[in-house]
Amino acid sequence: MKPRSPFKVVCMMMAACFLLASCSRNSEPAKVGVAQKKDVWSQAEVTRENIKLVLEKPLDEGAIPAAQIKDIQLQGANNKTVTVDFKHESPDPDRLMSDAAATLISYSGILLENKGIGTVEVCLYGNPEPANGKNVTKETVCLAINREDLQKGQDAFTTPVNDYALVFRHASWYKIHPQLYKSLLHKDRLKTRAYLK
Repeated sequence: MKPRSPFKVVCMMMAACFLLASCSRNSEPAKVGVAQKKDVWSQAEVTRENIKLVLEKPLDEGAIPAAQIKDIQLQGANNKTVTVDFKHESPDPDRLMSDAAATLISYSGILLENKGIGTVEVCLYGNPEPANGKNVTKETVCLAINREDLQKGQDAFTTPVNDYALVFRHASWYKIHPQLYKSLLHKDRLKTRAYLK
């Protein structure tokens, strides 16, 4: 057997390197380009980009559209909390509360399909007293639901929202700006902040 020429050895090594490089390029887990597919979303990596993609789905009646999302925050390692912030106001305080409730119902229904998410939180920012005409941006209302509490209070989480107070009382926790709270029709059934026991 003749020894191989150095040129042939170098060519074979380069071919092996190209082969290894092309195999390793596709070993990365797929980022969800088609996050709208239910089976893909349930196993997708939980990133802000993937959440934005999946929230472009048609929403339930009364939910705030994804175009009004101000920010998306992720907290936690395995059982993540996803916080979706909106710039959203309404001259009618009860309408604002219904919008928040419908948005939580719609977004939690979509986001909790992913096993990596444990809690969905919706926060609205704007002027808690729009009648005063001031250009103020404060957190007006924030509410959250985790997977367990959603299953327990499933009957309350239906759209269209006819009774926002019922949705708030079944949420894992909520807080309402004191100025907004004073203007509500159903304030006797709510507090400014509460946690489900």
